[in-house]
Parts: sequence; C-alpha cells; structure tokens
Amino acid sequence: MDGIILAIETSGDMGGAAVLRDGELESEVEVSGPRRHGAELMTCIDRAMIDAALNRADMDVIAVNCGPGSYTGLRIGLATAAALGFALDKPVVGVPCFEAMVLQYVMAPDFAVELKRELWPVLDARRDEVMTARFLYENGQFVRETEDMLVAPDKLHEQAQRQAIVFGAGVPPYEGRFNHDHLFVDRREFVLKPASLALAAFRQLAEVQSAADLPREPVQPRYFRRVLAKTIEERAKEV
Repeated sequence: MDGIILAIETSGDMGGAAVLRDGELESEVEVSGPRRHGAELMTCIDRAMIDAALNRADMDVIAVNCGPGSYTGLRIGLATAAALGFALDKPVVGVPCFEAMVLQYVMAPDFAVELKRELWPVLDARRDEVMTARFLYENGQFVRETEDMLVAPDKLHEQAQRQAIVFGAGVPPYEGRFNHDHLFVDRREFVLKPASLALAAFRQLAEVQSAADLPREPVQPRYFRRVLAKTIEERAKEV
C-alpha cells in the first residue's frame, strides 16, 4: 500500500515516531531517554510530521507496536494511536514486535544476506524466561514459523537448529544461560527503531490496495503473560 504511514514505537525503554511515504522513510524522531514515552511521545509525533512537511491529517495509516514488550510502554503507544485514529478518522494497525525486530536485524549493513538460518528475536519476560518466536531467513526473505512463546534461556537450543541466531534486548540479562555451543548468540546491544516499525508496517500492508480497505478495529496488545497484563477491575470480573 502506498501512502503515508505514521509509526509509533513504545515497546521498550526507547522509542518514538517515524513517517514513511510510499515505502520511503521521511522522518524519525526518538525520545530523549529511557521510559520517556509518556512525556515525549506526542512531541516526537508532531516533530516527525513537521520534519516530513506534513500535517497530522495527511497520514493515511497509523501503525503501532502491539507487542510483546513493556506493559506500560505498549499501553502508552496503543492509547496514543487509538486516540489519534479516532480524532483524525484514520485506521490503526498493530505491528508485532518480533517482525519489526527481525526486519531491522536483517537490514543491518553487516548482516550476511546469503545465510539460510533461523532467527530468534528475544525479549526479557522476567521470571527467568524470554519471549521469542522462530523465523526462517532464506534468499533475502524471512517468514515466521511459530507463534510467540515463553522459553527458559537454557532450553531455547532444544527448539532451534544449530547456529540459529539469537538476538535482541533479552540477550544481556541471560547471556550466560544460552547454549553457546549450539546457538549463535549476538551479544550486541539491540534497540528497536521507530523507522524499523514503519518499514515492518509497510511490509505488512503490501497487499492492501487502499487505507480505506482497512478495518476500523481496536488493536489488541500481545503481552508476555496475559494474566499479568490485566487491571484490578479485569481480574475482579473473573472471580
């Protein structure tokens, strides 16, 4: 789908907003420091629109990271996207975090494009577990092969092929617990960029002819553990 995509990234400590026009990045503005989404997200959005010489009303689609990721961060992003979508009468689409992470990873200049390898993006899910999913990269393309899953770091190799690549913000907390003999564990810092989320949204919407064809439905978050991601009122209703 050609058009203008406003992307909102709040799944981790950093984040911000980016604007994509017809698949080309027009602007990207990040928050100034960790966990500054609540104070700075709208400023990032406005700055990104100004840098792209656009008004809010010019956007065709609002894309937002729907998780998994930080519980508070995701709620800020989803609430902001929903409010903008309602106020401007624009469709809002959720972009899974792992798709955006994998896209950013394989687009890095030093990534070996000739690889045929499994990719496992990981996020720290606490409780000695990571949230992850299996992707297969081959011939310059990647496809998801599993749903999101919770896995103990020292058990991940049991589900992965030899030399599968493990990367992401979930590596540093558990680096010593991954099986380095079986896996290729990328120790480098990984921070998901708003621009990567925008590009993942463009990829996700490739078969859509027009923004008018998109359903106007609330975006559902993908949390690490659904039971932990409920309000007191929601839990009380289940008793």
